Amino acid sequence: MATNWQIGDRIQNRWEIYRILKGGMGIVYVVYDHRFREAFAAKTFQDEVFAGNPQIADRFTQEAIAWINLDIHQNITQARFVENIEGKPFLFLEYVSGGDLSGWIGTPRLTEDLPQVLRFAIHFCDGMTHALSKGIKAHRDIKPQNSLITEDGTLKVTDFGLARVMAIEEGEGGRAGTPEYMPPEQWDNFEQADERSDIYSFGAMLYEMLSGQPPFEGRRSKISTRELERRHKQTSPPPLTSHELQLANLVHTCLLKDPTCRFTDFAVVRRQLAEIYERLTAEPAPEPLAGPELHAAHWDIKGVSLVNLGLKNQALVCYNRAIEMSRNYPYAWSNKGVVLNELGRNEEAVACYDQAIEISPHDERTWSNKANALHALGQDDDALGCCERAIALNPRYHGAWANKGNTLRGLGHAEEAVTCYERALELLPDCAEVWHNKGAALGEAGQVGDALVCFEQAERLGLPQAAQGIAMCPERLAAEWFTKGVASQVSGRWEEAFACYERALQLNPRFGRAWTNRGAVLSAVGLDEDAIPCYDQALEINAHDERAWYSKGATLANTGRFHQALECFEKAEQLGVVQAAEAIAMCRQKLGQR
Repeated sequence: MATNWQIGDRIQNRWEIYRILKGGMGIVYVVYDHRFREAFAAKTFQDEVFAGNPQIADRFTQEAIAWINLDIHQNITQARFVENIEGKPFLFLEYVSGGDLSGWIGTPRLTEDLPQVLRFAIHFCDGMTHALSKGIKAHRDIKPQNSLITEDGTLKVTDFGLARVMAIEEGEGGRAGTPEYMPPEQWDNFEQADERSDIYSFGAMLYEMLSGQPPFEGRRSKISTRELERRHKQTSPPPLTSHELQLANLVHTCLLKDPTCRFTDFAVVRRQLAEIYERLTAEPAPEPLAGPELHAAHWDIKGVSLVNLGLKNQALVCYNRAIEMSRNYPYAWSNKGVVLNELGRNEEAVACYDQAIEISPHDERTWSNKANALHALGQDDDALGCCERAIALNPRYHGAWANKGNTLRGLGHAEEAVTCYERALELLPDCAEVWHNKGAALGEAGQVGDALVCFEQAERLGLPQAAQGIAMCPERLAAEWFTKGVASQVSGRWEEAFACYERALQLNPRFGRAWTNRGAVLSAVGLDEDAIPCYDQALEINAHDERAWYSKGATLANTGRFHQALECFEKAEQLGVVQAAEAIAMCRQKLGQR
């Protein structure tokens, strides 16, 4: 039953592995299916889970089939099929490549954007209402990590029933769920959990979306599981006093200890959330997709997933299929534009964005993406206008700030670009590409030290091209320290000059001029013997460095070694140092030569 696949392997000559994600007892293989020509997330338990109890495989399959029977819904991660591979069951899910809700928690994308919180909450309620109508009794593990976010900002509930498998496996006393979000009744008996239990967990997650931390601070303060159980059963969380009153009351009702006092179902919660949303935004609350648009959305998600695996031409097929199903589905047009942009077909990309804008003129992502294509075409003034439109529509959209930074760099405004990148990173702190671009802008603005910090952060976040920026920075930064050293040396500030040359040589040990000047400073303060090895280092790097030859000769002459000094001055003269002639005459006189 043991499987030791690696990235790049092809399972049963069909599913090519692009990523492997492990967490807790589960493991997910992000794969490309060469038969169906689409991306999947193939989910299973780790080997030791199945090894401990072979019956758990059957339970996993049963819960997986119940998930598959949920069919298609905009706010449900679609489960497609189960395959038994080398004795282990694998559940193949649509691959949602935008990450999960936990990446949004505590960032301005939620804390500064109450309508976005409400949109996600409404999406979640719609997904759960659909799942419960299809026979699911309860989810039992509602948390941000089980709420996936698509690239177009749609929340999809995932992991139906898998927590229950592990609770059954643990037997009496087993628990299904995550302690930070579990309702009081679920701590004692997971089979008691029902829709009202899920509403409690949803309330805990909504509390975290609003405040940045779970209601009982489990993740932040690392309190024990036993203490978390006590708090869920006996104490109330701090009130959400700074938030909209009706919403705070809704969260409070979700988190009541007595299940009978909570909302009866997610449909009731959804109606109240919709009322709050419409009052705050003066716009209709989002409704689930249906009919052709629903199917177009699923082809669109397949396309996005393929793009994230680098399969751009295959993604175009999906976007075209989505557009065939619903020509008025704007995200397919916009995402098709993204792929065309990445393929260098920028004029076609702009045409796609224009189609999307005609259908949905208030989508900030499309305006931002259009700016990116215009920037690639060299039309930076027009691109800047698109960025401004995107930011006006949603000041918390990090992509618009990042693209504005790129555009400002194109217009030669590096310092203004840095400000835009900083705002983008406030909104999405772990975006490697923005860190890299900020580093490039800082380098263009002459702030090479700060640029290096940004490139190193981009590399830590996994961006391969950051290595090139890191490699360039030390030489440029060494040059900056060298320039500072020259200024100090000219002013006679020998200690400062020496420290600057030291720093330059730490960054670039092959910096010949820094070695020469370091030697000159040492000689100036009477440390001639220490100066000579510096000149030797410089000449090892560049045997034709006339300044190093001349300076070495002068230092040798200071110590009375006129024969050696003469050789150095003669070499300097051959390399074009005019004043070397006078130094040669002086050495010959000292040596009694004509």
